[in-house]
Amino acid sequence: MSFPSPARGLAVLGAAAALTCSSLLVAPAALAHDSLVSSVPGDGTTVTSAPESVSLGFSEAPLELGAQVVVTAPDGRVVTTGSPTVVGNDVVQGLAPDRPAGSYTVDWRVTSSDGHPIEGRVAFVAEGGVGASPTASSSAPSPSSSSSAPSPSATEAAASPSTEPASAQDDDGSGISGATWGWTIAAGAAGAAMGVLLVRARGRSGRA
Repeated sequence: MSFPSPARGLAVLGAAAALTCSSLLVAPAALAHDSLVSSVPGDGTTVTSAPESVSLGFSEAPLELGAQVVVTAPDGRVVTTGSPTVVGNDVVQGLAPDRPAGSYTVDWRVTSSDGHPIEGRVAFVAEGGVGASPTASSSAPSPSSSSSAPSPSATEAAASPSTEPASAQDDDGSGISGATWGWTIAAGAAGAAMGVLLVRARGRSGRA
């Protein structure tokens, strides 16, 4: 019975050890999933105005199937519009036209290139908003035409002087006009003079 030489046994053990080490090194690489490596806007950054879209960059190109991106505005509204698009290693999500200023959160979930789902969150702050803003309505009441303009009847009465004689306006029906008094006094004086003449004429005829 022959035994292998010591040199051959050492060679076999070395080969086995090399295979074991190579398998240990390859296994973690095969089990590693894709990861988020960048975002636009960047996580924790502040931008001048709310962007039209957000972009998520991964270590490997994710699968387009199952990709989801939800962007929440400062007022609690979800401002994503349409479906996300995978462009190379990036996932791009468009945003709605009305984007207020404030803090935004981006929740994402994609399918890694190895078929496993991964998810995460990034956040950014927009100093200025974009889009339509509520129109401020005037609370001041409109002036009333009835209170600002005089009535037509009052205007006509003030503009048109009265044509009625003053004597008719002042006369209440119980007095006598100045002309009537003049005729009355003249008639009385004439009657008195005639009476005096008659008395004198009778006196002269009696003495005769």
